Amino acid sequence: MGKAEAREISGVLNINKSAGMTSHDVVDVVRRLYHVRKVGHTGTLDPRGTGVLPICVGRATKIAQFLTSADKEYEMVVRLGVTTDTQDADGKVTGEAEVHVTREDVERALKSFAGEIQQVPPLFSAKRVRGERLYNIARRGEDVPREPVTVHIYAIRLTSFGPPFVGLSVHCSKGTYARAIADDLGKMLGCGAHLDSLVRVRAGRFELKDALSLNELTELVEAGKGDEPLIRVEEALDHLPAVRVLPEASRLILHGSPVTAAQVVSVPPDVGKGMLIRVLGFRRQLLSLATATLDAADFTQVDPRRAVLTPVRVFRSPQNH
Repeated sequence: MGKAEAREISGVLNINKSAGMTSHDVVDVVRRLYHVRKVGHTGTLDPRGTGVLPICVGRATKIAQFLTSADKEYEMVVRLGVTTDTQDADGKVTGEAEVHVTREDVERALKSFAGEIQQVPPLFSAKRVRGERLYNIARRGEDVPREPVTVHIYAIRLTSFGPPFVGLSVHCSKGTYARAIADDLGKMLGCGAHLDSLVRVRAGRFELKDALSLNELTELVEAGKGDEPLIRVEEALDHLPAVRVLPEASRLILHGSPVTAAQVVSVPPDVGKGMLIRVLGFRRQLLSLATATLDAADFTQVDPRRAVLTPVRVFRSPQNH
C-alpha cells in the first residue's frame, strides 16, 4: 500500500508514540504513509510523553471524539524538589528545595487524589481559553486565569520510591493532566515537583502491548501490508455497551430516528442514563452510537413508544466500515 489506492482506506491505528513528537506530528506521518487527507488523533499526548495514541484514518475520523472520551492509564515518574514553568522536565526551573519525604508521606498524599478532583490546567497546555490555546498565551509570556476542571482518578498508586524520583501508576478519566498531578503532589509534600517522564499504557480498549511504532508501521505499509494494523470502526468501539434492535427498526435508526423501547431486543443491565451506547442491528451490524435516556432497568417499564436512546452518530453504510 505504498501508493494511493482507489478504494477507501479506513480504520483506527494503535500507535506507540515516541518522545519528542507531537500528536500532530504523528498524524502527519500517517497521512503521508497512507496518502489519506482525513487523519486525526484521539487526544493530545504531550511531546515528552510516549505510548498509546490511537489514530483515526479515513471515515474512522467520525468516531475520534468518542475514542477521546475513554479512560486512560499512565505510568509516570515524578521528580521531587524541582518545579518548572511547564510542570515537566522540558521547562525552565522556577524553584528548588531539599527533599525530606518518606514513602509513607507520598502514599498518604496520594490518597487525596482518589475519586473526583479539581485540576487547574497547566499554562503550557492545549486547553482553550477565550478561543486561544493556553500554550500560545504562555509563549508570549502572558498568564490568564484558568478555571479548575473536574476529573476522576479511578486509581493511583506508588510504584517506585527513590527520592528525588517516585513512580506512579494512574488510572484516570479523559482530560486529566499528568503534569498537574505531579505539580499538586509536590505542593502537598512541601518540596515542589514536576513530571519527569510519562508513558500512556492504555487509552480505552487500546493497549501499549499491541501498539506499533511509526517505524514498524512504515515497514508494513512499504511491504504492502498497510491494511493489517487498521482496526475497523466496530472493533474500535467494542468497549462500549451494545443494545440490539429489531430488524424493522434499522432503516429508521440509520436515518437518525431515536430508538424506542419497543424496538429494543436486548440491553445490558449496567446501562445507565446518559451513557454512550452502540446500537446494533439484528445481525449485530453497527447502526449508530446513542445516549441512553433511561437506566436499563427502566427500558421495559415505560411506554413502548418512548425514546430510550438518542442518536449522536449514525453509520448509514455499516458494511463499509
